[in-house]
Amino acid sequence: MSALQADVSLRDLNTLRLQSRAAWFVSATSVAEVKSSVREAQTKGLPLIAIGGGSNVILGPEVAALVVHINLRGRDLMEESDSHVVVRIGAGEGWHESVLWANQNGYYGLENLALIPGSVGAAPVQNIGAYGVEVKNFIAQVNVVNGVSGECETLRNEDCAFDYRDSIFKRETGKHWVITSVDFRLSKEPICCLDYPDFRKMSEDRLVTPTSILEEVVAIRTKKLPDPDNEPNVGSFFKNPVVSREHAKTLKDEHDDMPQFPVPGDQVKLSAAWMIDFLGWRGAEEAGVRVSDQHALVLINVSTSFAPELIGLANKIRESVKNYFGVELEIEPQMIALDS
Repeated sequence: MSALQADVSLRDLNTLRLQSRAAWFVSATSVAEVKSSVREAQTKGLPLIAIGGGSNVILGPEVAALVVHINLRGRDLMEESDSHVVVRIGAGEGWHESVLWANQNGYYGLENLALIPGSVGAAPVQNIGAYGVEVKNFIAQVNVVNGVSGECETLRNEDCAFDYRDSIFKRETGKHWVITSVDFRLSKEPICCLDYPDFRKMSEDRLVTPTSILEEVVAIRTKKLPDPDNEPNVGSFFKNPVVSREHAKTLKDEHDDMPQFPVPGDQVKLSAAWMIDFLGWRGAEEAGVRVSDQHALVLINVSTSFAPELIGLANKIRESVKNYFGVELEIEPQMIALDS
C-alpha cells in the first residue's frame, strides 16, 4: 500500500484551489490499495472519503477523514461484437483523455461529453451531461469497493439510480461505494447526437461525424467556459432547476425570452445561467470569489483561501433567484466537510 500520511494539504487536489487538510491521506493505484484504505479507516475510526481530479468538489478547511486519492489507471477492451464494444476504464484516468481515446479507436457515443474536467470515476457520480447527452446512456456497469465490507462489488446501470446530475453515489445509500473502474458500452457505428442547436446549424455546413462533433464541443467549451488550470473553478456551480409546467408558464408569461426545456413528468427545466445573468450577477465579485464573465454558472476563486467565502457568494445568488423567480437553485458540486 502507498504510504499513509497524516495532516496532508489537499489544495492541489481540488480545482478550486481551496485550502483544505486531510487528517489522513493515501494515494491508491490499485484495487488492493483501496481495500487496504477501507481497513485502515476502520482501524482509525474515521470515515473514508474518495476523491479523484477534484473538479466537482468543494472541500472544507479540515477534513476529519481518511482521504483516498483514486489513481487507478488502465483502459481495456472487455467485450466486442460487430456493432458494440465494452471497455473498462480505470477511475483515475482523465475523462477528456478517455473520450479522445475512445473516439480515436472507433468507439463512439461520448463525443458530446468532451472537455468536461475530472476523472472517469467522477462521471457516474455526477451522471455528467452536456449538449443533449448523459453518461448514464453508455455505462454498462460500475465497479466498486464497498467502504463498509472492503469487498469488490459490481453495480449494473439500473442499480445506480441515475437521474439529472445525480446518482446513488451522491446519496447516503450509496456514499460507501468507492468507484475503481467503469465499464462503458460504446458503438462501433458512428453516433451523432445533434440535439444542441449549434450542432443542427453545423450539419447544414459540413458532413457531421463523431469526430467533428467532438471538435465542435471542444471549441464551444473553450470559448464559453474558463479553464480551471488558469482560473480555479468547478465548472457549473448550480444545477438547472426543474419546476412544474404551471410555474414555468407563469415565468414565461413574465419573461418571454426565458429559455425552457420540457422534461419527463410534466415538468420543465429552466436555465440557471439565464436567471443569474438576468439578476446582474455575471462578473460580480465578493470576498475573492467572482462570477465568471464568460458564463454565469461558473464561480471562480480569484483570491480566497477557504470554502465558506465561496459558499457565501453562492448563497447570495441562490437567495436572489428564489426571491425574484420563486426558484430554488441547488449547488451542483459535492460539499465535503462543509455545512450546506
